[in-house]
Amino acid sequence: MTSIHHERFLRIKDLANFPAKDATTHTYKSGINKGKTKNINARPASNGLIGVSDKTIWQWVKHGRFPAPIKLSDSVTVWRLSDVQAWMQSKGLEA
Repeated sequence: MTSIHHERFLRIKDLANFPAKDATTHTYKSGINKGKTKNINARPASNGLIGVSDKTIWQWVKHGRFPAPIKLSDSVTVWRLSDVQAWMQSKGLEA
């Protein structure tokens, strides 16, 4: 009998803090949709697991101070939960 390990993954929105944003309306200024509008929903503030901005996390990754992410596709990047937990423990943070 073999055991299968199921790894959990985190997205940047799970790790970083994001400020609240009010709802807005965007008006296209050029292109095929020129003059059309689109509503952008409000977003409440969120506190991520690491408690810093997404920009800070990406700077840490660039300088090798945070675990490297895994690129699943052009638009999906994740981190292994186990890598993030090990990093947090190494920094004396609660995982």
